[in-house]
Amino acid sequence: MNYLKKIKDLFKKEPKFLYEVIGEENGVYSLVKTFYEIMETDPNAIDCLNTHELDDGKVLDEVKKKFFMFLCGWFGGPNLYIEKYGNPKMRARHNHVRITELEQAQWLYCMFKALDLHKPKIKKNDRYRFEGSFKALASRIKNA
Repeated sequence: MNYLKKIKDLFKKEPKFLYEVIGEENGVYSLVKTFYEIMETDPNAIDCLNTHELDDGKVLDEVKKKFFMFLCGWFGGPNLYIEKYGNPKMRARHNHVRITELEQAQWLYCMFKALDLHKPKIKKNDRYRFEGSFKALASRIKNA
């Protein structure tokens, strides 16, 4: 097998975008569902939960849907959010709530725990990519 063929085979085996790594649409949906379940039930996330408009202690379905749509595009999949709502402008969309380091840390706690529970397990190198992506997103919306 020649060198170029080996390189091409390597790229075929490793997904390029996080969207593929997470399991495309079903994987993003599962991650978002788990993320909000953690936020809604784990006492370590109460401050983060309370930044959301709630219905009987649960984050509104519309918020969950928008986050799912956003993550699809953020991970390199279809730009569902942009197609429907335009530019996400994440910082501006979160200016109506106070987001400090505490809420930021709790948000990351929920997301990293959701990644821990994701099936199939995410490889170590890809996990670093997800963590870096989420840290960048969380720092973008911190406003206090």
